[in-house]
Amino acid sequence: MKKNSELTYQEIYQQPASFQAVNASLDDIFRTLDQVFFSGKTYEELIFTGCGTSLYLAQASAAAFSAYTGIPAKGVPCSELYYFPESYIKDRNVLILPITRKSYTTEVRMAIDKVRSYPKVTTLAITCDKDSEKYNDYFILSPDTAEESVIMTRSFTSMVYMAVIMAMYVGGKREEITQMADYARFSEKILKDMDELAKTILKEHENLNLFITLGQGIYYGIANECMNKMKEMGLSNSEGYYDLEYRHGPMSLVDENTLILCLSNQACREGDKTLMEQMKSYGAVVAVLGGELGDTFDRIADYTYSMEEGWNDMQYSAVIGFIGQLLGYYIAESKGLDADSPRHLTQAIVLK
Repeated sequence: MKKNSELTYQEIYQQPASFQAVNASLDDIFRTLDQVFFSGKTYEELIFTGCGTSLYLAQASAAAFSAYTGIPAKGVPCSELYYFPESYIKDRNVLILPITRKSYTTEVRMAIDKVRSYPKVTTLAITCDKDSEKYNDYFILSPDTAEESVIMTRSFTSMVYMAVIMAMYVGGKREEITQMADYARFSEKILKDMDELAKTILKEHENLNLFITLGQGIYYGIANECMNKMKEMGLSNSEGYYDLEYRHGPMSLVDENTLILCLSNQACREGDKTLMEQMKSYGAVVAVLGGELGDTFDRIADYTYSMEEGWNDMQYSAVIGFIGQLLGYYIAESKGLDADSPRHLTQAIVLK
């Protein structure tokens, strides 16, 4: 008999294989990117779009692309594009990038069908479903992401990885892609470490009832996805914010049953340090994760996890969100919930 959440847990641990599959298909990805970006066409803006988890992926992808290329980019919901297309694309050369695990999500199809009626719009899908080629001008594919669980895990992280590679490639930082040639091995270690960290946090703090995830830059979208995983799998109160925005009202909820999970961007260390000191003074349980943390949070946070490859935050972005997946999984386990089949949800929202 299947145990609760068994499929989800297995798929969490299949993420290294997904990264390896993307690396193995880089030549195909680069050929498509050459057609889209280096064949004489220019874009005034890129708009990454998705629904739910894919929206958070769009937020992260836009942050990466604009940082590497200087081309304006934003992440918006598919519904926003559908209802208000002229606010985003009227009379402009715009590249729309729908992000989707399944090509038949209704809101994605509605949005893309509408924006493609505008003559200056080009679409490039970031997808796990080859059928996306049927309604887009171009697509790049994460080829090994099959998920039986409703919850997006390996599909999310592999598409983050692919979006970051796209930003690096177009932005002329291809040496950073080369540095990630053994990303599968690296991610295996991070998975095991974060698995233990998630178990430890929840074992040592059984009364947690509010889960806050914070991030800036590319980590804002990742923080939102961590929030989403704890909500979907664990049916728990969870919220995601830009780090310093949390002071502006939401921190009134903080008490000793609150977990503050800070995904600390290297550009934000001093601000994060002061914020975490403040949250600790209100009684929160504080966990800080990031690259090359040093000793910044040693006497402040209850838990820290530092990734030490000497990379930048873009390179760490596909794995730092493992912590949200695993916290969501263990919250569900503690409540006797089946994360494979979360309440009211399906793999893709299809409207009749």
